[in-house]
Amino acid sequence: MTSKFKLLVVSALSVICVSNSVNAQVFEDDLKKFSNNYFEAGAKLGANYQQLSGNPFTTTYNPGAIAGAYIKKRGEILGLQLELNLTTAKYSTEYAVYHKFEPSRVKYSDTTTKADFNSIYANIPLIIEVRPGRHFAFQFGAQYSYLLSNTESNGVFTKRYGTEEILNKTSVSVLTGFELDICKDFRLGARYTMGFSDMNAGKYVPLNDKWQNNSLQVCLIYRFKKFGIKI
Repeated sequence: MTSKFKLLVVSALSVICVSNSVNAQVFEDDLKKFSNNYFEAGAKLGANYQQLSGNPFTTTYNPGAIAGAYIKKRGEILGLQLELNLTTAKYSTEYAVYHKFEPSRVKYSDTTTKADFNSIYANIPLIIEVRPGRHFAFQFGAQYSYLLSNTESNGVFTKRYGTEEILNKTSVSVLTGFELDICKDFRLGARYTMGFSDMNAGKYVPLNDKWQNNSLQVCLIYRFKKFGIKI
């Protein structure tokens, strides 16, 4: 084999190797740039409007707050999200506790002695995401909630009936909502949760209604980590 032929072979192999290396890098960069199939992690902060339906509570959605973090496997059309968040809620009785929550005697009650409760929940939603467009997604799922604390701010219920522990600790809800991309790493989200569990702990026997927790949430969502590529 002549020296010229050897040089030609070595040159050809070098060009092929360099070309493959460049193509592999470009291909990988393209996947990272254009793929919608990846993992992401982020945080959320917003408003939580919560209601406890059932006698003797008002049907008003009282304002509270929500803060949490999530991890998501995002696909081009379908995704799966696991989240942990904390929410605050306020509940007020519809009429005064003085008359033992007897609706027939509301017109005689002293409306200045209504009870106010403030609650804090830890929530774990598991969500399926359906993405009809690149920057918009519908969400459906279920949520497990644990009551961390429930305190009465004005003390009228506790003073008369001897307890403020009137709510069950755990509850399950279904949820639906949407998320909308508003810029590079920020999204706007809205969600409605509907409770299925009875929150009435039965500590005060005359209150035998089923109490259900419902909420409307509006949040600003920030993605702080994106990883993984489409295979």
